[in-house]
Amino acid sequence: MTAPEDRHDPGGRVRLRLPEGVQGGATFSDCGRYRQALSRDWTAPGKAPRTVLFVGMNPSVADAAASDPTCHRELGFARDWGFTRYLKGNVLDWRATAPRDLPHDPGMACSPANIPALVAMAHEAEMVVMAYGRLHPRHAGTVRDAVTALAATGRPLRCFGLNKDGSAKHPLYLRRDAALMEFPLPG
Repeated sequence: MTAPEDRHDPGGRVRLRLPEGVQGGATFSDCGRYRQALSRDWTAPGKAPRTVLFVGMNPSVADAAASDPTCHRELGFARDWGFTRYLKGNVLDWRATAPRDLPHDPGMACSPANIPALVAMAHEAEMVVMAYGRLHPRHAGTVRDAVTALAATGRPLRCFGLNKDGSAKHPLYLRRDAALMEFPLPG
């Protein structure tokens, strides 16, 4: 499904072209406020894909045909690591470029379709990279639910390190050679 752009404006105006040879896909809610899944595939014909899932904070303007700076950066990491398919989900699926534009109500910022979509994507991936950054404490329960559901898939959970509050570092401004570490599960 393509995003009904006239129904919901997530803000932000930076839309980047997909790299040559990369096919894009996206899954949105009917109202266009939520994006549960984003995909990028550059697997060579006749080859099995190697898939990685990145889990961010919330979706922005990226869709099947265009990327945003964070997704573009994550795609670069995926390619550098030898993956041929990139999946993107978020702990919150409300589309907003600025975190301040997320709904105050955690139940509105994360649709009922979001965590099942994360789990489905994790089952397709070899590895899950937690990369959601610092969220307002009111979303802690949603983050905990998402992490618990992802851990239950048995897929390795990784991150680029932790912020002081224990959240997974956001990859946008990290060096291209940033190393991954095991993502510690909440106690």
